[in-house]
Amino acid sequence: MNYCSVDVPYTRITEHKYFSPWEQHDGSVCYKEYSRACEENDIPYYPIRQMGEMALLEKYLSLAENETNITFVGRLGTYRYLDMDVTIAEALKTAEVYLNSLTENQPMPVFTVSVR
Repeated sequence: MNYCSVDVPYTRITEHKYFSPWEQHDGSVCYKEYSRACEENDIPYYPIRQMGEMALLEKYLSLAENETNITFVGRLGTYRYLDMDVTIAEALKTAEVYLNSLTENQPMPVFTVSVR
């Protein structure tokens, strides 16, 4: 369960027994996730772009932009960390672009957001 309220100090609670609902459990384990900025001695949980990989990313983007009949979306498709509010906003925008492409009989763009 995700918690987005500023009044709640954690961002997510996960109860492990729901990972395998076909099993019977006498107990369970829950954990809360707390958000904070990654500091110098921390191991980042999400990708931090490095200088060398930006050149490779640019090659991937150039290849992707030459594709047809495919639209890259989300974290994996656009190689970005996305907070949930951004994810939802981009999904709604992609749906709008898709509906417009149908109405106007135009192909979907490869990306519906700027990825550079």
